[in-house]
Amino acid sequence: MRRLSIQPSVVSRQWSAVSGQPSVVSRQWSAVSGQPSVVSRQWSAVSLFYSKAPIAHQLFA
Repeated sequence: MRRLSIQPSVVSRQWSAVSGQPSVVSRQWSAVSGQPSVVSRQWSAVSLFYSKAPIAHQLFA
């Protein structure tokens, strides 16, 4: 039983080291999730262009 009580401390230390990494992953994910807003803005500009110019839409279609 004493050996079992020693192992969880090692596991918890490894887990704390692993749980320290998601903060980096979440920061990278926030940087990636910040890009779609730029893409959606460009897409809205393109959709506005096509909605205002149906002739150009027919030419490209």
